[in-house]
Amino acid sequence: MTTTSPRSARISPIAWTAIGLWTAALTLVGGLSIGFAHRVDPFRDPVSDYALHRSGRALFTIAVLLVLAGGIALVVAAHLAGLPRDRAVSVLFGLWVAGLFLVLLFQENPSTTVVTVHGEIHRFGGAVLFACLPLACRALVRLLRADHRWSRHAQRVRSCGRLAFTTAAAFGIAQFVSELPQGLLERIALAAELGTLVTIALVVRTAAR
Repeated sequence: MTTTSPRSARISPIAWTAIGLWTAALTLVGGLSIGFAHRVDPFRDPVSDYALHRSGRALFTIAVLLVLAGGIALVVAAHLAGLPRDRAVSVLFGLWVAGLFLVLLFQENPSTTVVTVHGEIHRFGGAVLFACLPLACRALVRLLRADHRWSRHAQRVRSCGRLAFTTAAAFGIAQFVSELPQGLLERIALAAELGTLVTIALVVRTAAR
């Protein structure tokens, strides 16, 4: 008969909460992709275009807030579990959070032909969002490898970080190559980022046992 340590009993529910929040966010984006397909092309148009429609703005906001809440829960669980971190990891994850806030607070350009200050800030926030998490994973992997307690989990985080980087890079290239399905690539990159976060949360939960 296995027993659950007091620390694991605290960390596991927080990690699962984070995973649940990210799953809900991804499900909500999927629902928006289907429900607004006649207004926002999921293959060509970015996710933030849902916020340009009155009925989609609230749902888009909820999705971003769910991701943010999941990030906060992950930070709490990682702290309780003693996940290795240094200034680089903390700064990069903080920038990821800042990118989410910029995406949330500043609305996307109303069209590809209309450029606004708030639209460009939104795009910058998106770039920070997709770039910083893979970089944070890379920095985290180095720390995990150096700690015997966490080293066996380093490869999982490394693989997910690489996938997040590859999909984010593909989405970035689509900003300059109009023939590429920008909307689809963004949705894939978003799923990869959330999958990376889920993997880290599972690592934290497992290591806390």
